[in-house]
Amino acid sequence: MTAGSGTRVLFVALGASRRRIVVEESAQVVADGGTAVVVVSHRAPWAKETFAPQVKVVELDRLEQRGVVAWLARALLFGAPRLLFRLLGHGPLRAPAHRAAGGYERRVAGPVHRRMFLPLYRRLWRDPRGRALRGELAATAPDLIVVSDPASMPDVARVMESRVTGVVSSPRIAFSLG
Repeated sequence: MTAGSGTRVLFVALGASRRRIVVEESAQVVADGGTAVVVVSHRAPWAKETFAPQVKVVELDRLEQRGVVAWLARALLFGAPRLLFRLLGHGPLRAPAHRAAGGYERRVAGPVHRRMFLPLYRRLWRDPRGRALRGELAATAPDLIVVSDPASMPDVARVMESRVTGVVSSPRIAFSLG
């Protein structure tokens, strides 16, 4: 894939199944004088990958979690208990309180957040993931959207069909065959 000078390319790689190809193609866009933004679902699967310094990597889950409701849920599930464990963990109780805090976050708060809050949040606030992706699309104003893996197709399709005409210029859409 080649992009001309000044081309803005948005890579949507939510499934992380084609990491090497996304890294190479985004580096090629930057080398050709364009700008590249890579939208990933989670940063963890991409930890071993090294992007070109000019490539902006955006984590969709973090964008989705911006907002008062998501902040309040994190404060109640993680922040308040963390503060409580920190207040209790002085002197000889420091190590047990630290272990208990980690266990609570791993065994209670994390699963409750993933299994209860996120599905409810996504159902009640109608597609916050799509809204986050639309926001990144508007901020980037890409000339080309590259759907980098099959897991990204439904999200990009929903965003493009719900897009308000005139707000964002119509970018070309391509699927990376790499």
